[in-house]
Amino acid sequence: MSSHCLVIVCLILCVQSSSCSEGSLVTTVRRTNEWQVSSSVENIKPQRDDHTSLRGTENAETTNLRSWSGQIALHHRRHLRNTHGVLNIIGWGTLLPVGAIVARSFRKFPLKCDEWYKFHVLCQTLGYIIGAVGWSFGMWLGNSSKQYSLRAHRILGIVIFTFATAQMLALYLQPKRENECRRWWKIYHKILGYLLISMIVANIFQGIDHKDHAEKWKWIYVGILSVLSFSALVLEILRFVMPRIHRQMALDINPNIST
Repeated sequence: MSSHCLVIVCLILCVQSSSCSEGSLVTTVRRTNEWQVSSSVENIKPQRDDHTSLRGTENAETTNLRSWSGQIALHHRRHLRNTHGVLNIIGWGTLLPVGAIVARSFRKFPLKCDEWYKFHVLCQTLGYIIGAVGWSFGMWLGNSSKQYSLRAHRILGIVIFTFATAQMLALYLQPKRENECRRWWKIYHKILGYLLISMIVANIFQGIDHKDHAEKWKWIYVGILSVLSFSALVLEILRFVMPRIHRQMALDINPNIST
């Protein structure tokens, strides 16, 4: 009986020890799996950070590229605006008035020049071509930017181009000297020419007001206008004075000439 009791007690102890060992084994496996999962998660986190940083770098590079292309486009537009201003100041704002002065003062008096008509046509043609190129640049700038269209400056530029084209056609389609319409053509050509020069000067100053360094541009064109105005004024004074001087010299030579 006692031997049977000992066998039963031994079996109970073995079962308990095996269950304890199984429990410790399960606990050990769970801890191992948890450590592997946690370590894998830690390994994944830096990869996500690296991906985020890479995406941020790409966004920064794209932003820099856009800003760089924007700066190039802005520089290109500024260069075209300066070219537009220079061409119109030289073509329409300088050569066309010079052509008008030549036709006014070099045809008969005060300074007669047999080649005055050729110089007149040359100044008008070069001025028209250069100004038309500058006007086309201005139209392109206005069409490419809705926020910087300068409506009044644009409309006046279109009117100036139309009148300048009409003046150029009038040069090559003028009536002959014996034609009765030539007198009216001369009146039309002269009035439209002076009106055109006035509009050109006004529109150039209006365009200068919207440019960078407006004061510098304004003083440059004021200097050009001052030279042209002074030349025209001197020639007008000579136009008024020289006939009287010639008449007085003729009277001094031959007092018998009646006034």
